[in-house]
Amino acid sequence: MTANPHQQSAAVLIVEDDLLVRMISSDILTDAGFRAFEAHDAQEAMTLLEVRTDVRVVFTDRNMPGEMDGIGLARLVRKRWPEVGIIVTSGKMQPAPGDLPEGVKFLLKPYRPSTLIEEVEALVSAGGDVEQGASVLPEGMVMQSPVMAEVGGQGIAAAVAEADKS
Repeated sequence: MTANPHQQSAAVLIVEDDLLVRMISSDILTDAGFRAFEAHDAQEAMTLLEVRTDVRVVFTDRNMPGEMDGIGLARLVRKRWPEVGIIVTSGKMQPAPGDLPEGVKFLLKPYRPSTLIEEVEALVSAGGDVEQGASVLPEGMVMQSPVMAEVGGQGIAAAVAEADKS
């Protein structure tokens, strides 16, 4: 599949707790010409969105571990980064009318790879340039900056040191 010019620079953040589903989604979007980034839950997604200014679309599962599910993440992303396209997916239940913020797409699992690509392409084409979001953290959300380490000449995410609790 040939990527169009919008796709070549478009970054998509995939938020999914199921490793296999996350990897398959990432492969589908990468093969279609997008730059895919992955997060295990909403907390990790928010950390990535804080430091990445190029994310054009967030593709999130509805049910995830942690304090925030995919719908809560969609609401927060819409509020902080209104120019970022959002797709929520689930295989268990469809959202009721009014559950999703305005403009958020819903994709029922299982979905065809071509359907995922089409939905992401539509959001990328509809959006403008993405700029850095607000620097103010949402109320009650504690964020830590990602820590980078170097292994074999390449930067990787590293563990965050915990403060002494004694």
